[in-house]
Amino acid sequence: MEPILVIAYGNPLRSDDGIAWRAVEKLRNQLPSSVETMCVHQLTPELAEDISRADLVVFLDASSHGQPGAVRCQTISAESGEINVFHHLKPQEILGLCNRLYSAKPNAFLISVPGENFDHGQECSASVERAIPLVLEKMSGLIKQLRQGI
Repeated sequence: MEPILVIAYGNPLRSDDGIAWRAVEKLRNQLPSSVETMCVHQLTPELAEDISRADLVVFLDASSHGQPGAVRCQTISAESGEINVFHHLKPQEILGLCNRLYSAKPNAFLISVPGENFDHGQECSASVERAIPLVLEKMSGLIKQLRQGI
């Protein structure tokens, strides 16, 4: 079974910004045992090592742009160039770091869900909460693609 890593990032104390954490918590029991999940506040250089061991990595995050509750999935690849580690990193930058440090190039995707409320709070808006089953569908599809040889 191929190693798969799902990295949920965002702030679970900022309403819809916590969608990634909420989705992973609800989806953990439904995902295959080959899927490792992590919940982090932001992407940091240390994640490159974990990513280097995966054949597929799925980044899951909230977005401040787009129709609230819509689920977007896009292929992402390593970004080359200088990495500024004094701020949070983008998934593409982490992939670039993973490639430079470990010569690893896992298949990578970003699933994002636009939110409507980023105020302090632990509850997601109804539109974002309804997106969680769609996130599972997207992740299941990516896992199936990997098994069939993307």
